[in-house]
Amino acid sequence: MKKAFAFVLAAVMMLTLVACGNADGQKDDGKKNEHEVNLMDEYTVKDPEGVEYDQRVALYMPILESAEEYTTGARSSYTVLYGKENKGVFMTSVVIYDSEESAAAAQKSSENANAKVDGKAVITESDATFFTAMEEFFPDFQSWIDTMQQAGMTQLD
Repeated sequence: MKKAFAFVLAAVMMLTLVACGNADGQKDDGKKNEHEVNLMDEYTVKDPEGVEYDQRVALYMPILESAEEYTTGARSSYTVLYGKENKGVFMTSVVIYDSEESAAAAQKSSENANAKVDGKAVITESDATFFTAMEEFFPDFQSWIDTMQQAGMTQLD
């Protein structure tokens, strides 16, 4: 089980979805956009196009000074999970860095070639294929949420 936790934590740090939008999650008319997730005013993630879901959960974890990632400039980590019929269908992970330079350096050194940089954020995404490959360890959507919370992530409202 410890190996599974370590794998999920590593996957969360490496996987981040394509995201964009203004920082406060507001449309120009001042109303909240229900198709965006405001990540504590650090970043806004747009829901993935063409992905059907019936549950969306946003999780957060600060990067502590004692963590190895902190030395690279990482300051906070977010994961937005999308589920349908109790199965994971999409995941966005966003790591916020202390500077745009730190984010660019992290993206270049990332093992995930799909990581993208947007300002101080490094974003990666994974689709239903990833969740299918991980079903042996995480058979349902709630097991993903529970495991990430056990690894130190907090659910955002």
